[in-house]
Amino acid sequence: MPAEIVARLVGAGKEYKTGDTVITALQASTTDLRQGELTLIIGPSGSGKTTLLSLLGCVIYPSYGQVFIGGVEVSHLQESKLSKIRLEKIGFVFQNFNLIAPLNALENVMMPLQLQGFADIHCRKRATEALEKVGMGDRMKNLPKALSGGQQQRVAIARALVSNPQMLLCDEPTASLDIKSVAIVMEELKNLALQGKAVAVVTHDTRLRPFADRVIYVHNGQVADQAFEEESFLLK
Repeated sequence: MPAEIVARLVGAGKEYKTGDTVITALQASTTDLRQGELTLIIGPSGSGKTTLLSLLGCVIYPSYGQVFIGGVEVSHLQESKLSKIRLEKIGFVFQNFNLIAPLNALENVMMPLQLQGFADIHCRKRATEALEKVGMGDRMKNLPKALSGGQQQRVAIARALVSNPQMLLCDEPTASLDIKSVAIVMEELKNLALQGKAVAVVTHDTRLRPFADRVIYVHNGQVADQAFEEESFLLK
């Protein structure tokens, strides 16, 4: 059976206007993210890969084309409805972890559920399960400053998972990590894909390719699949 498509762009692109100048961040692109796959979005800095991720994550509106989440077009939804989709259906993981310093690991992971209005007892149970899923069950009471970079990123992944989203979008999640932590974090993300999540990882690091089920290449605002000529990319 073909993998279920969780998010799809159809001819979607993004432009920004500054006075009379139009800057194309992403040209009209058609691509998708699929359930049970870890997809790498690879390209050099400034190529448009973060813009692609932002469109898939309903963070920005397309200038043209369509964006679908779970088969429903969201290209023109009100911001309040997009915010609800982001909170319930999409988990985000960032390069700099974005953990809240005064809160311990458990409290950081509880936050998305608290924002949805769930009772603390429910939030605590779900957050504990999410931390255990990424091997951080023994660090729940630790503040971020008491955790290594790799451990902080795993807490961030647990926070992204706690609301049981359909997809996990990761923007350079390994850029701040040592090589050992990179392998641990990518194994965690791969495991989540095997459990049925659609996982996308934006990176300029081609060493992550062995973890991927699929690769999307982005260069000069253009998107291509695995058949694209890799030699045209100046990846560093």
